[in-house]
Formats: sequence, structure tokens, C-alpha cells
Amino acid sequence: MKKHWSLFLGASLITGIAGSLFLKKKQGNQQIDSDSPNLYNRYLGNWWFVNKVKATQHTLKIEDDLQIIIDGKNLRYMLVELTSKRLVAQDEYGYHLIIQCLNDKPASLYDEADDATYVLEATDSLDCPTEK
Repeated sequence: MKKHWSLFLGASLITGIAGSLFLKKKQGNQQIDSDSPNLYNRYLGNWWFVNKVKATQHTLKIEDDLQIIIDGKNLRYMLVELTSKRLVAQDEYGYHLIIQCLNDKPASLYDEADDATYVLEATDSLDCPTEK
């Protein structure tokens, strides 16, 4: 009986050590992926876009703390995804806003509430740009 108990205890100990080493290695890899230097920086800045259906022009600003401001109003949202290609936010009504990057810069905004995609144009200020 003592022999079986010793084998069981030894096997449990080896399994525990192997599992913790594997978990530690996996967590280390996740930290490297999630710590991509300044991943969110590509989304910071000011843009404008036009809703052609409603014939309205809008502004979009993303601040250092990833606060999203549309037409001067803070958007209350939950961050769903943040990668080098896209930022996905879910607003308080459950609709998604998806900012897609092209060449490491925000290029389009998809608004699920309107089921529309808008082309983003960078601007230096929040003032409406003049026609070219």
C-alpha cells in the first residue's frame, strides 16, 4: 500500500511541475504578444469623415487613453479588440465601431448602427477641413 501511495505522490509531483513549467512558458509568450510596443499609438489622432446618406460631416478623435470622441462627444464603449489592423469598440447600445488600418494608419470606420463604412481622412485639428 505504501508503495502505491509513493508512486502516486511521485507521479502527481512530476505532473504538477511539468504543468507549471508549461503554463509559465505560455504566459511568458502571451506577455510578449500583448506588450507590443505602443500598439495603440497608431490609432491616436484626429480624423473626419462624411456620411453621404445624411449629407453630414463628422469628426473622430482618439486620445492617449483610447478615449473616442465623435463630434465632440465622448463615446462610452467597451474595447473588444485591439490589433495592428483594427480597433473594435462596442458602444453602450451594443453596436460595434470598427476602425481598420491601412499602412499602419486608420483608414476606415465601420458603424454597425448605420451599417455603413466611412473613409477616414486625417486632420491636424478638429476644425472642419476646407475643400481642395
